[in-house]
Amino acid sequence: MSIDANDIAAYAQQFIGTQYVWGGNDLKKGVDCSGLVQQVYKNFGIDLPRTTYDQVNSGSPVGINGLRAGDLVFFDTDGKGTPSHVGIYLGGGKMIHAPRPGKGVEVVDMTQGYYMDRFLGGRRLDNVRATGAKVSDLQDTPKLSPQEMAANYGWSYAFLNSDPGLKKLFGEAVDQGWSAQRFQAEIRDTEWWKKNSDTMRQAKLLKSTDPATYQAQLNAATIQVKQLAAEIGAPLTAAALKKAASDVLQFGMDEDQLRYALGHYVNFTKKGTLVGEAGMHEYTMKQYAAQMGVPVTDQALKNQAQLVVRKLATTQDFEDQIKQQAVSAFPAYQQQIEAGQTVQDIASPYVQMAAQELEVPYQQFNVSDPLIKSAMNGLDKNGKPVGMTLTDFQGRLRNDPRWAGTQAAQDDVMSAGISVLKDMGLMPNTGG
Repeated sequence: MSIDANDIAAYAQQFIGTQYVWGGNDLKKGVDCSGLVQQVYKNFGIDLPRTTYDQVNSGSPVGINGLRAGDLVFFDTDGKGTPSHVGIYLGGGKMIHAPRPGKGVEVVDMTQGYYMDRFLGGRRLDNVRATGAKVSDLQDTPKLSPQEMAANYGWSYAFLNSDPGLKKLFGEAVDQGWSAQRFQAEIRDTEWWKKNSDTMRQAKLLKSTDPATYQAQLNAATIQVKQLAAEIGAPLTAAALKKAASDVLQFGMDEDQLRYALGHYVNFTKKGTLVGEAGMHEYTMKQYAAQMGVPVTDQALKNQAQLVVRKLATTQDFEDQIKQQAVSAFPAYQQQIEAGQTVQDIASPYVQMAAQELEVPYQQFNVSDPLIKSAMNGLDKNGKPVGMTLTDFQGRLRNDPRWAGTQAAQDDVMSAGISVLKDMGLMPNTGG
């Protein structure tokens, strides 16, 4: 009496998920590979030996091209050249088996990868027939090389081997015959994929698969970085230039992003100045601070220039800060300062009078001069900040030690002396 292989397949598949148990032969509580085979066929009245090594002698041999549903399939999974694993062929390249500890009974495609590489042969049992099948439904599939497998997955073999994690994953994919869809899904779950953006992944792939094109793009990025660095005033070392150019490719940086990165390198030259855009902003901000009577350090100017070339701030932001400090330093002139006047303009009458009275070039005075600051920050009787009148300021200037050395002071002394002598009658009065 013959047994339909379809019935064997249907019965065996009832136990998908049964856990692997070494030496087990209970289809519900646990089986190993040979235990599964023995118990399935026992259900149909076919007695098979207990171990794989003995089962391989059952029935008659059949090659890969002759397999039909219901045949036993044997594999060398321990590398010793002898059968160490067995399954039941279901047709269509599929088999059911109990794989290993930690996994349950499952149906897998044995025609690619791991199992195909380790296939030893099949055995056809007496009285088992594949209904409707006169010849095998399985044709031998030529084994693909790792390079061809990588290409099927849409990746470069050289690139997959360049990263330890990807190399290991690819090895598993080849061994187990993963589909391209599964490989793509698995690779998206790797640390390499999660840690790299799409642009970074593409750059690394290009570097590995087409180094000439990658180098051409890197050269173009190097020129771009050089030009922008010179423009904004960010001197780069050879190492910094190389890293910045590489970052342009890996991160797909646009000009604003590159400015942000290069702004970090803005620094003083040996002459103590900034250059490029940063130097222009430094000069403009320094002049404005001086006009507002607000002292600023070189470091503060450099920091602000870096922010401006990185487009994280503007010179107007700096001027607004200086205005606030100027209002704090010269509260009597808040309205004029907020209206746009500089402290230097407001202080001009005091500067001119100081230069005139002390007979020195007006360039020697600025709004930071203690004499000028005291004139601008005088207090009225109520203690409210108010600018000193020019008459009062003139009096203060003439009490300044420097005034005594002026020609005007000497003339005043001479004039006063002559007046006294005339009053004493010691000099003739020549008046008409």
